[in-house]
Amino acid sequence: MSFRRVVYWVSERCLRWFYREHRVVGFGRVPTQGAVLLVGNHPNDIPDVIAGLYLSPRHPRYIATVSVATNPIAKAMYEAMAVIPIVRVRDARKMKAEGIDLAALNQAANDTVQAALSAGDVVAVFPEGGVHDVSEIGRLRTGVAKMVQEHLDADSKNDVIIAPFGHQYEHPRRWRSDMLSVLGEPWSARAWLEAQPEGQRGAAAFTDRLRTVIRAVTRNSATWDEAATRDEVVAAAAGVSAPCDALDAAPQFVARAAALAADAHGDGPSAHAVRVRTAAQLLAKAVERAGGIGTSSVDMARLLHALDVHTSAAPVPSVGLLALFPVAAIGGALTGPILPVVHALAKKGTTQRADFVAACFVPGLYVVLLWWIVVALVAAGVFTAIGWSPLWALLLLVTLPRLGDFAMRWKDWLTAWRLMARARGWEKAERQALGEAAGVVREWVDGLEK
Repeated sequence: MSFRRVVYWVSERCLRWFYREHRVVGFGRVPTQGAVLLVGNHPNDIPDVIAGLYLSPRHPRYIATVSVATNPIAKAMYEAMAVIPIVRVRDARKMKAEGIDLAALNQAANDTVQAALSAGDVVAVFPEGGVHDVSEIGRLRTGVAKMVQEHLDADSKNDVIIAPFGHQYEHPRRWRSDMLSVLGEPWSARAWLEAQPEGQRGAAAFTDRLRTVIRAVTRNSATWDEAATRDEVVAAAAGVSAPCDALDAAPQFVARAAALAADAHGDGPSAHAVRVRTAAQLLAKAVERAGGIGTSSVDMARLLHALDVHTSAAPVPSVGLLALFPVAAIGGALTGPILPVVHALAKKGTTQRADFVAACFVPGLYVVLLWWIVVALVAAGVFTAIGWSPLWALLLLVTLPRLGDFAMRWKDWLTAWRLMARARGWEKAERQALGEAAGVVREWVDGLEK
């Protein structure tokens, strides 16, 4: 259990240092007891797994491929996290050559899943069967449905609650961008199957149902660029409707914005659709020009606040930024220099786009740890030279992660402050145009709510 806490702590550092925001919408939707199956999309390798640890207060047991655990540290992490290992088809030949009994391994995994569900645990799985590097849910494999049905068939009292989730990235490989994890409404697998007509209760029908509920909490675009374009509408709508908590509001507009972007009208975009899209793009470009990130809901809310369109929580005031600068500067000076090295090594060492962030985490984590040790050793030498005890370097080593956390957060505060300061300094005509754009999006939001 203690090592699991270490894993959670390290995982949080990785996620927080790469992504500016990670918010969970629907955190309280996972039942507090009983068997739960978390099913979701898998567009971004390790970050998806780490983010899944924070979807519920209950610890999820992931179904993961054994090919990931290729070293003793990874194996120890698997054991601490109670991961259920399986074999992917594409890894079968390699593992067979190594003398591994694949059939026995996967049967053991299935038995472990059944035992976990019978014990009332939370099991998490990506039904796509691997990383699917687009913002839309891919084709699901029927193995998950078969596992659930086997569990239900074993005992008439058995049930499992399906909790769909979707990881929505502003851009999965962009440093300091936003990430949102959305939990959909949980539902009873047994109740759903019993409500289906005879002949429509098989694995294929259940898999279709899983795809529908996961798709409802994902971005649903063929590419990340298309998702970012539509997110301009989502961000603007969220910023207008709930400027104090724009990220929580964003999922409410995902499906509607998707329909708007796809334009269900066969005779071309309606005039209102064009107005909304143009207004949203104007607001998004304003955020980008002011130093924010164009598709960020939280940046949109800050822009609207700066333009006096809505009143929301203000960022850290300039006096506070100045007062906290020394601590942030120390954290940045001690940790910041190694981050470009981590990024460079990750780019050089990966051939697949989806592997980039994973490489920033591992072996990037080892690189950062080695850097901290070097900093501590140098500090010990300096302390000795000035007559201090070198043991103070141990305190510095323990403090370095927190200093790095604070430096990241302070930089984000500064970005928010600069965005709002620049927006307030724009000319009156430009401010009026942006206010009118917000008004157009507000009309659209009001129409949706009606």
